[in-house]
Amino acid sequence: MRYLLILLIFNCFISFSQRNVRDSSINMLVSAVNYKFNLTGGDLSDRWGYNSEIGLDLKYKFKNNVTFGMNAGFIFGNQLKETSIFTNVINSNGTVTALGGNPAVVLFLMRGANGHIDVGYIFNRFGNNPNSGLWLNFGVGYLMHKIRIESIYDDVPQLEGDYRKGYDRLTMGVSTKQFVGYLFQADYRFLNFYAGFEFVEGFTQNVRNYNFDLEGPDTSLKFDFLYSVKVGWLIPLYKRAPKTFYYD
Repeated sequence: MRYLLILLIFNCFISFSQRNVRDSSINMLVSAVNYKFNLTGGDLSDRWGYNSEIGLDLKYKFKNNVTFGMNAGFIFGNQLKETSIFTNVINSNGTVTALGGNPAVVLFLMRGANGHIDVGYIFNRFGNNPNSGLWLNFGVGYLMHKIRIESIYDDVPQLEGDYRKGYDRLTMGVSTKQFVGYLFQADYRFLNFYAGFEFVEGFTQNVRNYNFDLEGPDTSLKFDFLYSVKVGWLIPLYKRAPKTFYYD
């Protein structure tokens, strides 16, 4: 599999067009770094508020402006809404008691990831050149998220070690995604970006065998939605067309 991937990338490089991106649609391998600001929906909104995501894209754009590739992202946030999960460890004062008897400083953070394989199309009729325009893509992949529990300055035995698994609500499952936005490719390779809206639908389930507040597993199917504003900086890889000079 590794050698097949290397061969595919090598073939992409040797087949890069000699033409300029201003003149015609060309084949190119595109890598990108992206950022997403996410709002939550469905069951996910019961647990978390807004969050952020940093990700990577690796895609191939064909001459006919069809795109195919993959992307992955790391999700992070701190807007926990479902505090009832920790009813067993939060006292009447609304704090968690440390081993020494004092209120502990405990952070409840969102951590997650998603990855998708997607296919798309660039409508260059709306673009500044044949390789730019309205970009639509659709993907299938995987979504996971959990509560990261951190007690940095205090010893909180009831929230440490394997006990964390009874509270972290590790949830994962298959997901789909849709993106609509604009892909801009300038004549210079480092002036390339995309921006738009992305929608992720996760069909997930809590995978922990025991949750302390429920006194057992949670076997219900969850519908987790992310509504995102997404921007990315692209590095297209192609061979620039040689300049032609004419002399009388």
